[in-house]
Amino acid sequence: MRKYTGVPELLEQFMNEQDGDERWVTVRELRDRFCLTRYQGNTVSAFLRRLEFTSFGRFPYIVVKIEYRERLHPSDPLQYRYLVRRNDRPAGNTGHEGQTLAACSPGDDAFSFHPMKTNIP
Repeated sequence: MRKYTGVPELLEQFMNEQDGDERWVTVRELRDRFCLTRYQGNTVSAFLRRLEFTSFGRFPYIVVKIEYRERLHPSDPLQYRYLVRRNDRPAGNTGHEGQTLAACSPGDDAFSFHPMKTNIP
């Protein structure tokens, strides 16, 4: 969990906002929603790949399918979409204890999480 501090909470909030137990998600959607940097987007992508076909601790979602999105031009970056589905197990404490993370607005500072830092003292 140390590498993904903050990411599970963002993904869980995003899924709850969409009111569904299953949804296609792109890293771009999460970056736009939470004002994440490209570097943070790489961490989100790594977390989603880690969730493929397996759970992550008590995190309530898994990724059941990853699809490659076609490029319009050969120089375009690779893009993937992830089919995120609620796992049957109950959710554990995500660390925010009911707090809702704010939406991204133009001019806001980016949501800050540190991929290599931990909240463990």
